[in-house]
Amino acid sequence: MLIYIDESGSVNNHNSASFPYFVIALVCVKEKDKLQRAYKRFVSSNMSRLRELDDARMNASGKVVREGGKMFENGKFKELKGSQFDATMKRRFLSFFLTKPYFEVFFIKINNAKLEDRFCSNTARVFNYPLRLALGYYIKNGLLPNEACIIQLDERNERTKSKFFLQTYLNTELIMNGTCKGPFSVTYFDSANNRLIQIADVYANWFYSHLQTGAYSEELQTQRNAGIVKGIFEFPLQKNSTNIDKV
Repeated sequence: MLIYIDESGSVNNHNSASFPYFVIALVCVKEKDKLQRAYKRFVSSNMSRLRELDDARMNASGKVVREGGKMFENGKFKELKGSQFDATMKRRFLSFFLTKPYFEVFFIKINNAKLEDRFCSNTARVFNYPLRLALGYYIKNGLLPNEACIIQLDERNERTKSKFFLQTYLNTELIMNGTCKGPFSVTYFDSANNRLIQIADVYANWFYSHLQTGAYSEELQTQRNAGIVKGIFEFPLQKNSTNIDKV
């Protein structure tokens, strides 16, 4: 099993009005080579518009409200970044990959308003613990296969102290307690060098945008109906709830 992970939003339980959610997207890839080729086709067919979207954006007073230069460097395409997409490009991305059944997407939705200070004080735990719970749930309930798992993440988003701990943590918690067969192998990449982490980035940003605005309900349902989005795991755990909004 191959899983590519990226995130959107931030963990901030003291400013949950402005930052209500933190989202982790897990892209489980079934046909890697085909998905890589689909990625290349999407980029090449949208190159001009992607270049336009990567320009810095300023408000009426001339203040920069969105930095540019995240997808292109010295005029050359570098990587996809969901944060640079407008609504039209998000929908174009979703529509394009809707017909490419080479992967499945699982989300972890973290509600900042319900996080306790003692939990947020450990930045590694904020990422690792919900990920462990979600993986355990998805595997135990047959949504992900119970087999050896290779996980690849964006190194720029990894939480302090978690980089060398996550692999040991997952193997200890999920294999030793009998939840999963494993083993888990965790590797970090510069997302510019990993196209499938970039796909996870766009999905994470899209779902985060939906949680913020509610603007993508139709697209979310379409992705679920097509079998792309397979589950949304909510954290913290709620009493009398399965904590999973699954297809």
